[in-house]
Amino acid sequence: MKIPFLLHLSMLSILALLSSCASDDVKYTEAKDEYAAAKEQVNKGNYNEAAADLDKFSANFPYSSYATKGELLRIFASYKGKEFILTETLSNSFVERHPTHVHVDYAKYMLAMSHYMQKGSEEHDPTHNKLAIEGFEQLIKEHPGSQYAKDGKSRLQKLYNTVAEHELVVGKYYFDRERYVAAANRFQKVVKEYQTTSAIEESLYYLAASYAEMGMSKDARQMAILLRHNYPKSDWSSKVKEFL
Repeated sequence: MKIPFLLHLSMLSILALLSSCASDDVKYTEAKDEYAAAKEQVNKGNYNEAAADLDKFSANFPYSSYATKGELLRIFASYKGKEFILTETLSNSFVERHPTHVHVDYAKYMLAMSHYMQKGSEEHDPTHNKLAIEGFEQLIKEHPGSQYAKDGKSRLQKLYNTVAEHELVVGKYYFDRERYVAAANRFQKVVKEYQTTSAIEESLYYLAASYAEMGMSKDARQMAILLRHNYPKSDWSSKVKEFL
């Protein structure tokens, strides 16, 4: 019996559809199993192995329903494995490609944390400190209700203190070498941007001293008055009498 042409096409279409569905089911199962295996590695503390497996997972299943889960798990695995530069790269990539994802706040948090874990002391380059500040402030602004924003807030003051202390250390370095303009610029930065830090009192004193050394007696007096008014019990307040 000869099958009508249209019916023959219809049957071929159904067979192709069934074949496609079967293929999709297999891929879904494979993706699910590989993701579960990587997650098990993470649970065992094998973070670097898990990150490597998830790299392959992303390449093999880029359109899987587990794809973004795999990306987020890889961010976590790289962070726990202390691969902070990789964490930074992965987090930044996730934020750029999935700006409206329900868990984008986590990626932004991990981006900030990757810099936070690379932060330096007041004597060292403050680049990562400043990038961590920028990351946490962005997270808090864009996701104020996020649980990660709350943790970010708790870390900001420490970062502010370290950066302010760095500016103070550099400013004093210039001051001791009679480079008063360069010194004043550093002290001004602390006074303008880091008023909640422990470096503010000393910075006000040295800013007044820098102005005095440059012959800017009016500005020196203003800084001295500001220091004594806001921090009357500070040891630095008792040292600015000569500028009043």
